[in-house]
Amino acid sequence: MRRTKIMVTLGPSSMQENVIYSLVKSGTDVFRLNFSHGTLEEKDLMIRMIRKIEESSGKLLPILADLRGPSLRLGTVKKFFVKRGEEVVIRLSGKGLSSRKEVPIPYSEVFEVLEEGDIVLIDDGKVRVKIEKILDDRIRGKVLSEGEIRSHVTFAVQGKDPPLPTLTEKDLKDIKFAIERGVEFFALSFVRSAKDVRDLRRILGEYNAYDAKIISKIETKSAIDNLDKIINTSDGIMIARGDLGMHFPLEEVPHLQEKIARRCLEMGKPSILATQILESMVERPMPTRAEVADVYAAVKQGVSALMLSSETAIGKYPVEAVKWLDTILRYAESKIPPPKVDGINETIYDKFAKGIVLLAESINAKIIAYTKKGATAYRISRYRPRTETYIATADKRVARQINLLWGLIPMYTPDIELEAAIVKVFEDLRRKGILRKGDIAILTVGMREGATDLARIEIIE
Repeated sequence: MRRTKIMVTLGPSSMQENVIYSLVKSGTDVFRLNFSHGTLEEKDLMIRMIRKIEESSGKLLPILADLRGPSLRLGTVKKFFVKRGEEVVIRLSGKGLSSRKEVPIPYSEVFEVLEEGDIVLIDDGKVRVKIEKILDDRIRGKVLSEGEIRSHVTFAVQGKDPPLPTLTEKDLKDIKFAIERGVEFFALSFVRSAKDVRDLRRILGEYNAYDAKIISKIETKSAIDNLDKIINTSDGIMIARGDLGMHFPLEEVPHLQEKIARRCLEMGKPSILATQILESMVERPMPTRAEVADVYAAVKQGVSALMLSSETAIGKYPVEAVKWLDTILRYAESKIPPPKVDGINETIYDKFAKGIVLLAESINAKIIAYTKKGATAYRISRYRPRTETYIATADKRVARQINLLWGLIPMYTPDIELEAAIVKVFEDLRRKGILRKGDIAILTVGMREGATDLARIEIIE
């Protein structure tokens, strides 16, 4: 079995039903809908197709709604080219087309934080401009790397976070839309503090969506400064390497990736590695050797999942990208033992789950757990079991959410009495040939809300 999960972004290249079905069969575990692009009508169609394919494929398929957040983008301008060493003018722009050869920034908050010597990165850093002079009505800068200035491309001020709200009016509309369609996860963009996470959780509660999980995207300097508090408040973390590369020097990003992945392991939260996983496959049918090595390193660091973005959303080979990622992950996992780290702030129930994992590994037993709300699943995944682990629940939404967690295979059971549900789980595993005569299984159950407090050893007869 593959333990590291695969998250796939849907887009123009993959929003056909037959393609989504092929993505599932090739190894997709979680689908991401990027609310920075496309219409709500398109998102509605994607969700309906995913739910339909879930029924026909028999695989539980959670959906993550990735909120756009306060994405910084240039205003409207007639595109022009800038050369290295050239002087450019940056102005606060309105909604109309700028007829001048100037860089239009439509956020007064950005101008409040800009200082001489700052570096502005435009279009994912393709164009870099150093601020040299701040005047009353404009800013002069020197081009450090040449490129094209176009309307609505992204930009950032390296090392600075303008004081913009984490949730925009568009985000609030998208949240309501996604809740109404039962989306399991929300990815919160440009998180700067634990308060941002609590604000989203409060909004979810107002819609009675308490069971929706929040994945915080770490992509700014403030997020790194407040990392532990953000991890502690979130249900999971996305390591957004693309935006980290806009706020930090590129040579620092691998270290930050490793640091975030390790802290997630120590604190018992899943981590998702994102951006340019197999980027070359947007245009090519196979990855580069460097990309294969990058995935291999991610497995060694113990990330819970890897996310494909452009590769499956706009790439020419979406299904092939998933197949390649599945192949690389399986090989890497066959060579690299899952990392084991000392946990932080372990409760008695965490230690109980750790004991279950250690016992299962020492006697080569499969782990079979039953959970109500998923707490037991999170605890077991935290300790990276090397044995096959099956997590059953009567809540289909919880079962879908479990499918993001490292090393766990979710099982949905009808909402019946606990002992009957456990019997059914064992029968299903026998019928599928997963449990055979002579196998050893450790059954663990969370008997109380939030607890993991029962275990027994079963020898299959």
